[in-house]
Amino acid sequence: MVIPDLPVLLESIGGKTYTWLIIPSFAIIALIGRPYSGKLSDHIGRVWVMCIGALVTTLACFFYIFIPFAFLFFVNRGFHGICAGFTPTGFTAYADDVVPLSKRGEAMGIVGICNNIGNAIGWVIGSKCTEMFGINAMFQIASLLGFISLLIFMTLKEQSVVKQKFKLSMLKLKKDELFEKRVFIPGLVLLLTAFSSGGILALIADFTHHVGIANKGAYMAIYILSSLIIRFLAGRWSDQYGRKKIALYGAIALGLSMLILAFTEGTTLYVLSSVFFGVGFGLLSPSLFAWTVDLAEVGKKGKAVGTLFIFLEIGIILGSSVCGLLYKNQVQNFRAAFIICALLAFLSVIFVVERPKKM
Repeated sequence: MVIPDLPVLLESIGGKTYTWLIIPSFAIIALIGRPYSGKLSDHIGRVWVMCIGALVTTLACFFYIFIPFAFLFFVNRGFHGICAGFTPTGFTAYADDVVPLSKRGEAMGIVGICNNIGNAIGWVIGSKCTEMFGINAMFQIASLLGFISLLIFMTLKEQSVVKQKFKLSMLKLKKDELFEKRVFIPGLVLLLTAFSSGGILALIADFTHHVGIANKGAYMAIYILSSLIIRFLAGRWSDQYGRKKIALYGAIALGLSMLILAFTEGTTLYVLSSVFFGVGFGLLSPSLFAWTVDLAEVGKKGKAVGTLFIFLEIGIILGSSVCGLLYKNQVQNFRAAFIICALLAFLSVIFVVERPKKM
């Protein structure tokens, strides 16, 4: 909800030259938080981890109202990143706790559907709230939504088998707790495809204006709608036909989306690209997360999911940083940025088809 108007806030406090850091500053802290959230999720429970994330987003969205200069903007942006480091890890592991193994892919698809609905609503109404009521009111509404999510999480009953009381010693990570090697391949596929997501987050608002579309959230709204439609079936398909096959189709669709966007000059290709983008991630997300949980050892599900999110954050950080630096507020640089995204998405296909057996 806040992303479309964060550049406006940053520019108003003298940080126009640093707008490319809006996504990386958030994602880097989320990345650092992943190993902690994975460990805590496995040791003290999923609900506790989800509540931390919801509390942080409630506070961070409210703090944006009082930021007077760019340095504090990025301090708060980093603080906000803690929510992304904790809540998704918790609710992904929680969802798997409450469903049978035969419906794991379907469950991951439902998680993605709910996430996409939230993103769609946020992107569409965020700028509208700013337009109608002002940017401070938009941040207040975002903070209120975060608080409501906290209250909902607090009502959930913990499903994790292993539960311990929190100890400060749990915040000390050993080398083998930082990363789950078993999920390296699905993680690498997600990193290469998430590069496109980072690129879109960094550039799509300006690109939308460039092609003459007024609503900054148009691309995201179309992408999320198409993703929602495909996710209803994608998780079930991954259970039936295998994780890799569905991930393969997703990577190809994503690569085509970025290639189309590189040559977009009007509304038709813009819409087509956003549809392919939604189909790509609609197929990729549930299959990769189900694949990851398939590979996880008993008692290390949170760690495995946290590791996959580490790859996600690295991809977003690289995509938003590289594309943002390449763009440099020059419209002629859009094409090169989107072509790089397309190439990396197609590269991920190699790792998906390396071993074509069902998984």
